[in-house]
Amino acid sequence: MHVLVTGGAGFLGSSLVEALVESGHEVTVLDNCWRGRRENLKAIEHDIVFIEGDACQASSYERIHDPDRIDIVYHLAAINGTKWFHEEARMVMDVNLNSTLASLQFAEKHNARYVFTSSPEAYGESEIMPLGGDESSIFPAASQHQRHAYGASKYLGEVAVHHAVRHGLDARIVRPFNGYGPRLLGDEYGQVVSMMMKSALDEGVLIVHGDGHQTRSLTHVDDLVRGIQQAGELEDLSGMSFNLGSEREITMLELAQQISRLVHQETGTLPELVFEQGYPGDSKRRTPHLDTARETLEWNAEISLEQGLLQSLRSML
Repeated sequence: MHVLVTGGAGFLGSSLVEALVESGHEVTVLDNCWRGRRENLKAIEHDIVFIEGDACQASSYERIHDPDRIDIVYHLAAINGTKWFHEEARMVMDVNLNSTLASLQFAEKHNARYVFTSSPEAYGESEIMPLGGDESSIFPAASQHQRHAYGASKYLGEVAVHHAVRHGLDARIVRPFNGYGPRLLGDEYGQVVSMMMKSALDEGVLIVHGDGHQTRSLTHVDDLVRGIQQAGELEDLSGMSFNLGSEREITMLELAQQISRLVHQETGTLPELVFEQGYPGDSKRRTPHLDTARETLEWNAEISLEQGLLQSLRSML
């Protein structure tokens, strides 16, 4: 099949592109390389078509050769990273919403199947666990903080997808839970696993937000890619949503302690744990409702946290 991946040079997108190429698909990547990196695709650069462009702009899609041949659009282009949500809320909303609307319009125009990469953040501050069923999304007053610039943009993206489904588009939604693995950005605008590892390696400290008792369900990128790809390739899934995540919860304090042990094991240096104030609106707990993914995609997270963390750390050494 001919596949378009927006955000295909990013952490999750580049791994999906590799899997699609390995499966024999012809892949076009659209990425503006603001956070994505061409080097993430270096191993397969001769097997793909790369378009450096803004997924928010219709003109970027006009550069796709023979667009009517595109069978599936995997839409991953977005701004992620908690620090961005607070510092650049309007930019986050602009990119996440407009890239979704533009890619949806392309899929509708060319009758391509569409897979929207949403997020558990689309449920806001829901305390119903496991998360990701038919419960309502809960967002606090906008005056409290800016964190939900991201989650609300993903919620509205899901609204747009279901509107397109009602108008005849074959579209599906996936919600990756706290992905980690090689290529995950570890700078101050990155995600927790790589941020902890980079800080431990570069500065000898591991920063834990709050008391560290908040939990996450960390999911290896290879497991996520397998679920995303299946959600796009299987037939008769239009309008369905799939949570993709590990059922093993870990507190952020336990994660920091485990990474500290691994860094000591691999380098001989034992990082110091440092506690700092967290971000407003940070979720206390997050674990996925997996019935639909398990029954329809026959999907489960298979890579253990211990195995995945060690692989991620070694990729940074």
